[in-house]
Amino acid sequence: MIMIQGSLIILRKVNRNSIMKLSSTMKLFSIIVLSVIMNIVCLHEGFPQDTVNSSVTSTAKDTVTKGLQIDTAIQQTAPPVQSVIDTVKPADSLNVDQSQENVMTNTKLFVYILLSVLGLALFFFIFVITLFKTFHKKKSTRQSLLLSWNLFFIVTIIWLFIIWGLVAGFWTTASFMIVMIFLFIISLIMTIIALKSK
Repeated sequence: MIMIQGSLIILRKVNRNSIMKLSSTMKLFSIIVLSVIMNIVCLHEGFPQDTVNSSVTSTAKDTVTKGLQIDTAIQQTAPPVQSVIDTVKPADSLNVDQSQENVMTNTKLFVYILLSVLGLALFFFIFVITLFKTFHKKKSTRQSLLLSWNLFFIVTIIWLFIIWGLVAGFWTTASFMIVMIFLFIISLIMTIIALKSK
């Protein structure tokens, strides 16, 4: 009944002529939303505040009149919880294995880079400069250049695998091995092409 009265009050305030003149459906929608909000407010104010308390007291009165009473003197306790025996012994710092991980320090990194560069310089001198002169005596210039650079490339890949893979310990890393295998296959294909070229 309160809802009907709230919506009638709002509709009376709005003239019938103004409703007809509304060209936008949004204005009509806002009026409907406003009337719904007013109805909710009226409904909320219409309920008594102590409905929960009255229902509790009425059930308490019913139990007393029926003769059922709750014995509050008995206290129910929760079942006992079994304690868990801790069988894990804390690690003693004296008994911990002293094996260190493969840690890359700045000094190791410098040594690996230095070995790599020295190996590349040595292989460049051996394969590109010296072998080119040897190949050039029997083969054409183009073929001897291709062969000398491809052999330099193969030996360099093997050298980098020895330094970074075996010595530095990266051979267990999948990405390092994938790159090395890919470069080795490419170098073999290039060497075969160089051998068959004229």
